[in-house]
Amino acid sequence: MKKLINLLSILTILAFILTLNPAAILAQGEVTCEQDYVVQGDDTLSKIADKFLGDVLAYQAIADATNMKTAADSSYSKIDDVNLIEPGWKLCVPSAEQAGALMSAGAPAAAAMPEKQYTVALAYGVKNDGFYITMEKGAKAMADKLGMNFMADGPEQFDATLQTPIVDAMIAKGIDALLIAATDKQAMVEPMKRAADAGIKVISVDTFVGDGDYVKGPVTFPLSYIGSDNVLGGKIACDALIESIGGTGKIYIQNVKPGISTTDQRQQGCEEAIAATGGAVTLVGVDFNGDSSAVAAEQTAAVLQREPDLSAVFGTNLFSARGAAQAVDNAGLAGVVKVANFDAPEAAIEDLRNGIVDMVIAQKPGDIGAIAVNYAYMALTGRETAIAPRVPTGYVVITRDNVDTPEAQGAIYKSSTAPEAAAMPEKQYTVALAYGVKNDGFYITMEKGAKAMADKLGMNFMADGPEQFDATLQTPIVDAMIAKGIDALLIAATDKQAMVEPMKRAADAGIKVISVDTFVGDGDYVKGPVTFPLSYIGSDNVLGGKIACDALIESIGGTGKIYIQNVKPGISTTDQRQQGCEEAIAATGGAVTLVGVDFNGDSSAVAAEQTAAVLQREPDLSAVFGTNLFSARGAAQAVDNAGLAGVVKVANFDAPEAAIEDLRNGIVDMVIAQKPGDIGTVAVDYAYKALTGRETAIAPRVPTGYVVITRDNVDTPEAQGAIYKSK
Repeated sequence: MKKLINLLSILTILAFILTLNPAAILAQGEVTCEQDYVVQGDDTLSKIADKFLGDVLAYQAIADATNMKTAADSSYSKIDDVNLIEPGWKLCVPSAEQAGALMSAGAPAAAAMPEKQYTVALAYGVKNDGFYITMEKGAKAMADKLGMNFMADGPEQFDATLQTPIVDAMIAKGIDALLIAATDKQAMVEPMKRAADAGIKVISVDTFVGDGDYVKGPVTFPLSYIGSDNVLGGKIACDALIESIGGTGKIYIQNVKPGISTTDQRQQGCEEAIAATGGAVTLVGVDFNGDSSAVAAEQTAAVLQREPDLSAVFGTNLFSARGAAQAVDNAGLAGVVKVANFDAPEAAIEDLRNGIVDMVIAQKPGDIGAIAVNYAYMALTGRETAIAPRVPTGYVVITRDNVDTPEAQGAIYKSSTAPEAAAMPEKQYTVALAYGVKNDGFYITMEKGAKAMADKLGMNFMADGPEQFDATLQTPIVDAMIAKGIDALLIAATDKQAMVEPMKRAADAGIKVISVDTFVGDGDYVKGPVTFPLSYIGSDNVLGGKIACDALIESIGGTGKIYIQNVKPGISTTDQRQQGCEEAIAATGGAVTLVGVDFNGDSSAVAAEQTAAVLQREPDLSAVFGTNLFSARGAAQAVDNAGLAGVVKVANFDAPEAAIEDLRNGIVDMVIAQKPGDIGTVAVDYAYKALTGRETAIAPRVPTGYVVITRDNVDTPEAQGAIYKSK
């Protein structure tokens, strides 16, 4: 009996605890509606939350309560996206107490639609080639990380007539992205174009079509060409051969067939190395083996008969070098006739160890596959600006002196796609986001995007920022992150000069540094005064400022007075937005004048005071441009307080929920929405690339674009998706 009483007591206590636990409310579905509400034509969840709960941020509680009621009562409407509700929908408005419980429980966002599971296909050059097997392994591993379906296939021989039906079959299966090692740079253009015309993202791996210049060349529809710098690789291989034969002698090239972009370029690089000797070394011939090591062996044997004093052979790919090495070995000339092998399968490494070949040029096919899948994901999720049109993935030169080093061992091509029993677990990197200021919808949305990508890539993630947009407050946060031993720092620098030194301390500690939203120096990390950050990822702010003020100028009939509300001098982004607006005003030739620029220190209260003063001084003011959220919010408040909403036009550069409410209510007339979620996503992705040795896939500047939101388009999916999140 005592045990029963104890059990009942425990159950009673647990039940009581559950009633106090907001998460339990969610789990049990014990939500009650303070009232039901039917959505009207101009409603948003934020507006409804403000009306009934007095808090625009309680929109999520209404969504969660409604969805919980939907499970038992189909008369309630299921909310899949908090930005999209329809007139006539029945919603459950919970009590203020339950709304607070739902919000504090951190319920999963009803708007979080499952990401589409994309399918990426790799059409490699030929079956059973260690290079392509290793590429497939790298591609598959990245596809698994990113939650993508993956398939791979290729022909029995390196032949366009055999590869074309494979590509067509992949198109017919409805793939989303095609990664292809084209077997002919002309013949494969049309099959690849059919894929692009079907809306499939096309990326070249290892080989290219046309001339490989997908920006200015004859073929521009592929998004990127990812592969080694083959001219340089061929030159390095033959420079080493020339050195090994004492700078004089005869070299023979074993190639595959004309028209293959990669091996054509390797031959070119070798010929350049030979030409640079000024006749001391001569090229005795080039043969094409059709990607057959047996043919290569026969051809090399014939050359050895014809040129008994042959000094060296350069094999432009695996089968070429393997066949040539076999012929040299059969002739008893191993070590006498030097052989360089461009590709690093396990068999080539055995030949290196046994003295049959003298050096092996290892490409990085695993990296090629991984980057290609990653680029496909970026393209499919609307982030094409993060894709470089050309990514040279580099190589490792393996000799008998370095063959047992970790770098050389890691570069050897695999003979099977099966997981390796001895594979070391990948290091779990830590990436930190130092945003510009707390409680800003822009940075909250950036953090959400960054965290989601960090989770996908298996990275630890942390984020922090100052209470005010101030370098003196951000610096100790950065120093604390450095002290915690982070691997990568993503930073929205609060001053383009003052934050250089703290960021440099991170870089000097071996931390990968990437600028997000704002930059340091002049933002040119290739030729500018500050070059240690790997990339600057953010909007084109001059253009954004110009677009905003062009729209304002049009809205005031092309004549009048404009006032700019800015944050403070020295912030790269808002400086540029002001610059863009001033350029738009200057372009009117005096029809529109700039009556002043004020700096509010990132305080909407100060912005409101300053704007009110300008309205007193300039009673015929036509428009105000707010360069960020707090600037525009303060300006809009002053305009509204003066009873001039709709008379004095206001453009807001940033799209938090409050700005969208202002837009709907006629207080502001347009909102320029950046893409902070994309900025965070791309930055984490770039950090991962840098930490895994793939820095060549990182563009030094990534303009992430923006969405212009007006009252005419505010309810479109594109505009709704661009609104910044408040939590």
